[in-house]
Amino acid sequence: MQGRKMSPRTPNDVSKEGYLLDEFSQADLRRWKLLSSSFDGYHIGLFYHLEGLRHQQRQSLIEALQEASSLNKCESSWFRLVAFRYSNEFLSTAGSLIKGGRFNVGKDIDPGVITPFPALYIAENYSTAYSEYFGASPHAPVGGFSGEELSLQAKSSFTAVKLSFNLANVFDLTKTKNLEPFAKIVTKFNIPQELKAQAQSVGITQPLLVRNASELKKTMLASNWRYHPAQYGIPANPQILGRLLRDAGFEAIIYPSTVAPGKCIAVFPENRAFSSSFVELMDDPPSSAEFRRLDRGTWKQLSGL
Repeated sequence: MQGRKMSPRTPNDVSKEGYLLDEFSQADLRRWKLLSSSFDGYHIGLFYHLEGLRHQQRQSLIEALQEASSLNKCESSWFRLVAFRYSNEFLSTAGSLIKGGRFNVGKDIDPGVITPFPALYIAENYSTAYSEYFGASPHAPVGGFSGEELSLQAKSSFTAVKLSFNLANVFDLTKTKNLEPFAKIVTKFNIPQELKAQAQSVGITQPLLVRNASELKKTMLASNWRYHPAQYGIPANPQILGRLLRDAGFEAIIYPSTVAPGKCIAVFPENRAFSSSFVELMDDPPSSAEFRRLDRGTWKQLSGL
């Protein structure tokens, strides 16, 4: 920050008061607080406006998602990383309820805004699972630092497990066309004039909504998707999509990793209740582990709900 010019201070001034790094007035503070409040208010207001429109069109949005050609996936040698202290709970989704993932909502967002729901995240190979967990590839350190160093975790503080699964009714986000029926509805949403005026007052020249399926997919895979949950306490676009997919009966969503070349799957355990689908460990777990399989008989115990 740039400070105002000040008259020279003597060494005695510095020793008594400390080094002056910056100076701003109470008027500056009030102006910054007002601007921040207005900016936050705009984004929160926009969310609730769009949430109202989504509520009105909820059934149509669910049916639009159900038009997509879903997948049945039966594969092995996928991976999941968990913190070492949770090594007996490889398949638990309780952690996703503490801090939400890309396609689920955790308790880091006020339940009065949106009800939390869990998801189990897995990746198609070790490198992708590592990159998703730490945010950096195990083979290409960022700035000379490994993923563990960037996340301030020791190398011994995580466990990797190999998984097999059989999942039905999986939404495929790798294909843009699967979003087209959904996009046809949300692209008709509009922004009221008062929100447009509020946007201009805080320096947002033109608030934009998605115009096609490609733009919609881009928002689902944005690298900075956590910004809105962290800054404003409202769910991100992919979390809203995840809720609708769960409500539409999808067991999972497959999507490209944003930090590695591989794919990931987010499994919605609540939709296991009447399904024969499962996710299970390929190797024998420690004797202290209670569950080695997530299915309709175990999902409640593993869900954290």
